[in-house]
Amino acid sequence: FVAVVVGAVVLVAARSASWARVGQTAMQPLALPLATLAAVGAMSGSLYYSEVAGFDPCRLCWIQRGFMYPAAVVLLAAIACSGSTRRRLAWTAFALAAGGLAVSIYHRLEQQFPDSVGGACALDNPCSGRWVNTFGFITIPTMAAAAFLLVLVFVPMAMRSPAPSPVSDPAKEVHHDLV
Repeated sequence: FVAVVVGAVVLVAARSASWARVGQTAMQPLALPLATLAAVGAMSGSLYYSEVAGFDPCRLCWIQRGFMYPAAVVLLAAIACSGSTRRRLAWTAFALAAGGLAVSIYHRLEQQFPDSVGGACALDNPCSGRWVNTFGFITIPTMAAAAFLLVLVFVPMAMRSPAPSPVSDPAKEVHHDLV
């Protein structure tokens, strides 16, 4: 749920060009840790649901885990690295998040329209089942999609080159001590 709210705030802020520039500049140092937090949080949440709450993951849940778990590990490694290695790892996590988002969207459609999409899961553990249904629309694939979306928003923000700093021109400097 928190990931959905944060993602919505980021997307709304990005709609305004001036706010987006200010937000991206201010958020850039935090973007990679936030992407990592989203991925690790989603991974932890999925483990909680299966290992503690006893929810049996369906086939599409396993596929989403196949994208999220490596993304979390790769992002953790990216934080520990620097330079081109950090960039390669971050963009690898971005690609994993893009694939995972596609599966999450398909899974959500499977839940919403089981007769129209159908066929991806076993009869004894259908992908259309809703272990969680907060506010009537937030399901496990919705939460996974939000986490994938956060990675997709924050990784490019983190990998963006910082704006060039203005070069000071000694001839144009104002010396207030002479006035």
